[in-house]
Amino acid sequence: MRLGEAIRAWQPAHGRTLPPGEHERVMAGARMERHGGLTALYLCGTPYEMGYQQGTLARELIHGFRQSAYAYVTGQVPVPRAFARPLLFYYASSYWRTLGDEHVREMKGIAHAAGVHAIEALVSTAIWEILLVSGCSEFAAVGPATADGSLLHGYNYDLMHPDHALIQPYLAVLLYRPSQGIPFFTVNTVGTVGANAGMNEAGISVAWDNTHLKDRQLVQGIQLPVVPFILTLRRLLQYATTLDEAVQTITSSLPRPLADIVIIGSAREARAVAVETAGRSHAIRDMDAGTIWSTNCFRSASLAPYDRRGDSRGLPEAEAWQCVPRFTAYSQLFTSARGQITPAMAAAFLRDPYPREAQGFLHPNPASRATICRSITSWSLVMQPGHGRFWVSDTRLPGCQGRFYAFDLHNWAHRPDLDLPASGFHSALAAAQRFRAGDLPGAGSALAEALSVDGPSAPLLLMQALLKGLVGDEEAAAGILEEVQARWAETPAAALARAWSATRAAGVSSLPFPSAIQPLVELRAAEDWPGRAVTYEPAPASEGPAVDARLPVEQP
Repeated sequence: MRLGEAIRAWQPAHGRTLPPGEHERVMAGARMERHGGLTALYLCGTPYEMGYQQGTLARELIHGFRQSAYAYVTGQVPVPRAFARPLLFYYASSYWRTLGDEHVREMKGIAHAAGVHAIEALVSTAIWEILLVSGCSEFAAVGPATADGSLLHGYNYDLMHPDHALIQPYLAVLLYRPSQGIPFFTVNTVGTVGANAGMNEAGISVAWDNTHLKDRQLVQGIQLPVVPFILTLRRLLQYATTLDEAVQTITSSLPRPLADIVIIGSAREARAVAVETAGRSHAIRDMDAGTIWSTNCFRSASLAPYDRRGDSRGLPEAEAWQCVPRFTAYSQLFTSARGQITPAMAAAFLRDPYPREAQGFLHPNPASRATICRSITSWSLVMQPGHGRFWVSDTRLPGCQGRFYAFDLHNWAHRPDLDLPASGFHSALAAAQRFRAGDLPGAGSALAEALSVDGPSAPLLLMQALLKGLVGDEEAAAGILEEVQARWAETPAAALARAWSATRAAGVSSLPFPSAIQPLVELRAAEDWPGRAVTYEPAPASEGPAVDARLPVEQP
């Protein structure tokens, strides 16, 4: 059977369209929408019918993703190009025996309608277990942390390499009304049947990240294939009505040869937990003061010592910023916003540190991928299960800096009146890119766009002062620097503004522009305007922040 699946890579796939009357009946309840770069698919019925609807509506996207993904995989597998797809099909075929009948039928529906091989729907679903991991992060909060006491659940889906951005045009929010189980939604690439995160009409929400173990002690003897984890999460969303049922779905899927962390929320129970799993072991971590979060590191007493960075609990803040910077950033955010968290603020958390940098904040860890929002954050999600609402970001990297499109799960509709606007990050990034290219007028135009979105912002105004100074408008530059000092006194941004005003060249921290998320320009103290902005160059590892050798910096 596996050899036969490999041979299919060289054979053309043939679609199977239902008879006209049956086709019309099946498609009557389904539809596709486009919101910016995001596709929304509304699917209902039996497993086969929902697969058939997806394959029909997203046929062109599925074929586009198929072409892009194969081009990428061909370059990654160490075999001649002609054998790359057969090899992928061969390895993926071992997962057939791990699937439930309903998932097989849904995959066949996708394949028949889209005109692809059924194994290709399996490849799209199982590929994460075969080749790819991600560096995601997530949080949940309830009363007393949230403004109205309701459960809020946020999630950043982070890519591990810029090449993985090939998925961006093919991302979709999939809203399901299955013939069996509970209506739910998830976000994934077209052509798959799994879930990375999502929410159901019973008020259950879930999101997933992972970590790495320091050794293989907990996973000794456990081999792939196992049930793809995104199918476990799909089953949770489709059938779980309580937190206990959701946790049982996760723990009953063990063992796995990997280390995973899942935050599950229940709006009806006003509670969320983190389920940490490794091999045959698992641990449950409860909320603290109505909040819980995860950033690719075990934090339970039983599993934290097995994490590759060691037990990062109880570190002094300075060490925590170096070892687990995103976990530490979330701690600061929740402490500063207790009782104030709304969906808009949850989106701001996912965009961190860009919103805080606007107020003069300097991210303490300059290492790559040390921020909550990363330059390769693929998409982001805010869920409010008690109200049946969720927000999915646009797909331009980093996704969380773009518009968040609001959806109502109960009414099966986009809610444009509840959309959350984009930040000015992308315009600020364009300003930095044009500045580095020597295009000062272009940098000024992009900067003006960023300011029109974000309003007065410490880094944006500092860059504006720099551009004024470089063209000799000293009076305008001086006025802007005075504004920075007045608005954000006692911040690193104000200190830099004072240094520029006094033409001091030492003793002041530099600031990344447009953000520590993607620093392209370093704003620094210098005696003249040309010296005050240079191309950002990350420090070599040996000259970077001191890090305990036992505590590798948080990566995925």
